Amino acid sequence: MNNINSVRKKIELLKRKEIELETREALMLYRKFHKILGEEYSPDLVVGLVSHAWENKSQKLKEVWLQKATSFRPSQSLPQAN
Repeated sequence: MNNINSVRKKIELLKRKEIELETREALMLYRKFHKILGEEYSPDLVVGLVSHAWENKSQKLKEVWLQKATSFRPSQSLPQAN
């Protein structure tokens, strides 16, 4: 029974870590989009831009974007949340 409790605690810790990482990533994306768009920033605008760009590009360009995305490394200049 002790092993089961230990595994459950580890699962819960990993779930919390996942949420923290998703939150950091979302904050990083928000900051980058806001920096690019300035006062024009809105979540709807970002979704519209990304949707339009994705839907209207060739398969070849999409493949290039996907290749770049797998090698993307977040900037270390953002403050780390604890």
